[in-house]
Amino acid sequence: MLLVASYNYQPKNLKTMSIFLKPVQRTNPLKPNEAKKWYPVQYTTKMVDENEVAMLIADETTLNPMEAAMAIRQLRKVVQRLLLDGKSVKLGDWGTFNVTLNTEGAERKEDLTAHNVKRVNVNFQPADEMKAAMQKADFVWLDKIMESGTASGSEDDETESPSVV
Repeated sequence: MLLVASYNYQPKNLKTMSIFLKPVQRTNPLKPNEAKKWYPVQYTTKMVDENEVAMLIADETTLNPMEAAMAIRQLRKVVQRLLLDGKSVKLGDWGTFNVTLNTEGAERKEDLTAHNVKRVNVNFQPADEMKAAMQKADFVWLDKIMESGTASGSEDDETESPSVV
């Protein structure tokens, strides 16, 4: 069995990844009388489901798609169980899952009950490596792709599409 130990390993079929942006004009709710400003807003191109993630994992590992899907389902079950047991779950350099609560206050300590908990939330705090990886993002203007018909390009290469910022 061949193991790839290099952190920088990238499969040969990996495509250039970019975060798509679209321009949106908005009013500042704190200053409604000021002129609207334009903001770049992230555009999600697709919701990738668990099965597709399993297929991608299978393409890059020795797992078959069913084994990868089983591993994802088991990870979900284990993380849920640990969170419900009051634990935080740190997954290596990926990040940490923990529970947060929305609660309602009471006048007296004696009046507090579990009914004061209005909502249980799951929070994910990315680790430093994940944060650093996201800061290396390339951005592509969606409207420029529509005009030119391509998402290729680079900030440093003027011969490519002007859509990458």
